Amino acid sequence: MNRVKEALNPIPLFGKRNNISVIPSWKTEKVYFDGGSYFDDLLKAIEGAKHHVDIETYIFEPGKLADRMVKALVRAVRRGVKVRVLADGVGSQDFSDHYGPKLKRAGVSYKVYRSWPVFLSNSMPPFLKGHWLSGIRRVHLLFNRGKHRNHRKLYMVDGVRIWMGSFNISDWHVRAYRKDRTWRDTGIKLSGVKTLVFLEAFEIAWNDPWPRLYQSKYRKMLKLWAVHDAALSPVRLTFTRRLRVAYRKELLKWFREAQKRIWVTTPYFVPNRALLMALANAGRRGCDVRIIIPGLSDVPVVRWVSMVFYSVLLRAGCRLYEYQKSVLHAKTLIVDSGMLVGSSNLDYRSLRKDLEINVVPQDRKTKKALEEQCVRDMAESKEIFLADVTQRSWWLRFLGWVFYRFRFWF
Repeated sequence: MNRVKEALNPIPLFGKRNNISVIPSWKTEKVYFDGGSYFDDLLKAIEGAKHHVDIETYIFEPGKLADRMVKALVRAVRRGVKVRVLADGVGSQDFSDHYGPKLKRAGVSYKVYRSWPVFLSNSMPPFLKGHWLSGIRRVHLLFNRGKHRNHRKLYMVDGVRIWMGSFNISDWHVRAYRKDRTWRDTGIKLSGVKTLVFLEAFEIAWNDPWPRLYQSKYRKMLKLWAVHDAALSPVRLTFTRRLRVAYRKELLKWFREAQKRIWVTTPYFVPNRALLMALANAGRRGCDVRIIIPGLSDVPVVRWVSMVFYSVLLRAGCRLYEYQKSVLHAKTLIVDSGMLVGSSNLDYRSLRKDLEINVVPQDRKTKKALEEQCVRDMAESKEIFLADVTQRSWWLRFLGWVFYRFRFWF
């Protein structure tokens, strides 16, 4: 429990407290901006796995990459390696039908996290089944439990080598399969991992919904995690309401205390009012605020909603960039000299609903690479000015305003 306690409690690392060092939770880092090399290294590690492989991903999409992954996992099981795969029920709707039988025959353990809408019947309390109240209960589950998705992309080999970031198991992340249409993403590999927090987070998601005994086992750990300033950690997880609130407060603190720069890269930009105002105020006080968002999005509705915020930010002195080369899917944050890499977007879902995982890189080379990639992304983007916003067609602005009213449903 001491090792867990050391790793669980995040505190602000930027702004006025920028001189604080964190507890070392791994030995080395490697950052990736290319899905081909990211998955090549991961698959090579799976081939050499000795004990266990745990995979947790939002999208496990049938295709060439997924076929390679499944073959590698099957070979690992045949060598005696314990393999578990957890795919989200919304992001990976075809996973179970397409790969389930093969994985089951090979002995690979797999689960679908909150399959939708099938989970409604599985989650019904026995005393409600067949009762007229069951209809109301199903609607409640649909819009409460069903809205929380597992958005993490976490790949663990023997518990000591971890790949994470925004790379799903999808051909869209590999240039060899999608050529110039390949999505722009960022991932990071952590080697020599010393903390148990990644494995504990996987266990909690794997055992959802928790049996009473399992929940009791982790109650103490959750209390430790919820004490936001108790210890120093480079890991950010958001699988409880208290942790999501703590994460939002931390982001708000970073933005309010930023002294030199705030560089945001996010494919889905729908901040809450507090974070939006914090970004705008940072721009007004002379902080270098730059936000890189997609010019071409895989979810056009979210892009329309993002446009609603353009005028506020531009009038405050912030700079906006729309990435042009392909679909932008990377999620990074740079505040002064501190950085964050992971699966979280700056939108309502990541801030209030989904399971996410992010880390604060510790290596100088990683930080330099992330900074240089931001500069390259800006060079491959179109900068948006206030005149561009006012000249956009009225119907596009109207659609953005309409969908903004329904932003909590995305």
